[in-house]
Amino acid sequence: MKPLLLALETATDVCGVALFAGEALCFEAILQRGRVHAEQLALLIADALERCALQAADLDAVAVSMGPGSYTGLRVGVSTAKGLAEATGARLIGVPTLEALAASVTPYALPGDVVVPLLNSRRTEVYTTAYRITSDATLELLAEPAALEAASVPDWLPRPDGDGQLWLVGEGTARVAAHLTEPPASLRLLDPAQHNLRAFWVGRLGIERYRAGRFEDVASFEPFYLKDFVAKPHRRAPAASLSS
Repeated sequence: MKPLLLALETATDVCGVALFAGEALCFEAILQRGRVHAEQLALLIADALERCALQAADLDAVAVSMGPGSYTGLRVGVSTAKGLAEATGARLIGVPTLEALAASVTPYALPGDVVVPLLNSRRTEVYTTAYRITSDATLELLAEPAALEAASVPDWLPRPDGDGQLWLVGEGTARVAAHLTEPPASLRLLDPAQHNLRAFWVGRLGIERYRAGRFEDVASFEPFYLKDFVAKPHRRAPAASLSS
């Protein structure tokens, strides 16, 4: 029987859900608006289940984009996924956000190509990692996820083998592109406005993990923030002067 899997993407301004029956996509919805995750995610999930004539109890698994990314978005997505898993008995699956973004390039990248996903971090930084496309169109990790200064990424970029191409994908591409003074001929920049994070890819990777038995412990699972949260300092109002 094909597993029913619900995928959630909330790591950036994108708020998305996708519902799969095995490898087949049954439903996907994407909201490209910031700060709506807490209000809209539950509504998108309810809509997905209703349109596919399903109940939450029918789910075999919930896959969630686990980070890095927006602290608030990740908290909303992970807490929602954990709540569903605990309430329904569905398996919980964590999918690295950067891996899901890199997977979106696999339909047109070739074996040997290198994919570098990029998400905006603080001010001048980006979250990034690197993968090589294998002969069976899967992703081979080349570099551990890191938060880097955008200006340092051009010197950090791995080089593909032979005639392979180097793909940069994600919202952080624009931040890094400003520092590419001598881009290699193999470089391919994907427009962030047309190539966003999708719950679809969280679901595709989630199905692979489901079949491999790679599940998370619901009680202990937490988002992968990569960097500690730093709250903005509270600005105190100036003290009122006392007149005599």
